[in-house]
Amino acid sequence: MKRIFVLVALGVVGIFVYTITLVQYTYVSSLSSIFSSKITLYVLAGIFWFLALGIVIRVLLKPTYAYNKSYWILIIVLNPILGVFLYYIFARDFQTKKFWKTRPLIAEKAFLGLEESTDINYHEYRYGDLFKFIKSTTQRTVYQDDTYVEILDNGDNFFPTLISELKKAKDYIFMEFYIVKTDIIGREVLDILKNKASEGLDVYLIYDHFGSNKHINHRYLKTLKKAGVKIGVFDPQTISIFNSNVNFRNHRKAIVVDGMVGFIGGLNLGDEYYHRNPKFKFWRDTHVMTKGNGVTGIQNVFVKDWYYITGDVLDKPLDKSSKNFPGFFSIIESGPDFENGLIKDVYLKMIVRAEKSIKIVTPYLIIEPELMAALKIAAKSGVNIELLVPGKHDYFTVGYATQSYYEQLLMIGIKIYEYKDTFVHSKILIIDDKVASVGSVNLDPRSFHLNFEVTSIFENTAVGDLVKSFNEDLTKSDDINLKSWQKRGIIKRIIQGWFNLFSPMF
Repeated sequence: MKRIFVLVALGVVGIFVYTITLVQYTYVSSLSSIFSSKITLYVLAGIFWFLALGIVIRVLLKPTYAYNKSYWILIIVLNPILGVFLYYIFARDFQTKKFWKTRPLIAEKAFLGLEESTDINYHEYRYGDLFKFIKSTTQRTVYQDDTYVEILDNGDNFFPTLISELKKAKDYIFMEFYIVKTDIIGREVLDILKNKASEGLDVYLIYDHFGSNKHINHRYLKTLKKAGVKIGVFDPQTISIFNSNVNFRNHRKAIVVDGMVGFIGGLNLGDEYYHRNPKFKFWRDTHVMTKGNGVTGIQNVFVKDWYYITGDVLDKPLDKSSKNFPGFFSIIESGPDFENGLIKDVYLKMIVRAEKSIKIVTPYLIIEPELMAALKIAAKSGVNIELLVPGKHDYFTVGYATQSYYEQLLMIGIKIYEYKDTFVHSKILIIDDKVASVGSVNLDPRSFHLNFEVTSIFENTAVGDLVKSFNEDLTKSDDINLKSWQKRGIIKRIIQGWFNLFSPMF
């Protein structure tokens, strides 16, 4: 029996090699019509095949799951020239070696020292083990009974609150968005920064080049700089095989005013987040405002990002007057530099820690094997899991990829809801209606591994407000039924399956 198996396996390998050889022969033959000199053709083809071989070996040696490797190997084998270009532009690892010379404080994780130390008897609290895990895994401070948290649903709550707090600023403003637009609400907020800088305050603005550059009026930005606003652009992007960071983006949204007030969540700075986009109209999103010692964690993230961009360390005082607000609070970040996968680890811990319920809101759902396994274990353990996703998507490709996971989730008992004709941009995870995360993190590989992200984790009365909002959203959503979903047409199944195939690349 073993001999038969070996023979069959060798036959399959032989057919595969023959097929690939035939594809490459056809490919080279088609290129020969372009190049007049066959020597030039063979030299170039040889160089690319050599590079392709090097990439395949590098991918094979990576200590990661096979599904993360297979599609790149397949692309490179089928088309070495295209595969080499795509890999060098989109799949190279984030370069951290240079940080030891250019940004040593990041490499040495010195910024963790900016947060105060706390002494908490974690074993005395119901979810103490979870926050102890956060502390030991991320080294971020867990604040207890001293940080006020307020839920800000949608732009019509977030922007007026933000504008009010910005106008109160007396010393400094730190503002960081993935997307900054110089549209109506964008200019309204940025004009406040300009005015505050003119008054002598220290004002700093960070935006991500990939997310913002096409939305910005650069003449207008010059007026901000002239007024004294210091602007940092995160990783200016060029599509080039020499730019190793083209696939990495700062997806964070973090604001600090005078060290006293902080904001963190899913909203960017643009009119669509204020329900002013004719395509989406109502835009569902969530932010949190914090006051008290926990603001230190948000400021720490901004100071580190400013150092990443400029090499300068911002030294601004923090308001240390704690707010009497019982519960735990922590800010955690992740990114491809030196915190890769930290938020994912915390999310997995939250999921397996849940006793009664899990509530998830995400605009993009691309489920990795570890996350699927954790959800499956929780569901089989009797935990009630509810998932809210958009009923209208901003990118149809990600929409189909998201839907491609419905059937396996429904089959293990997870309830899925689509917000009727609405794009949901909130990024929320709640367990047992007691502990929650609100931040910039989507449930997909890009957020977990490629983007620079930040989120808040808290256990206090604000979680109740978040649960109330979630339940209200469900009344405006369609419940996806397994039997009905399985009756969807074959064309839709094929499209969803196709985008699922490439979903790890999204």
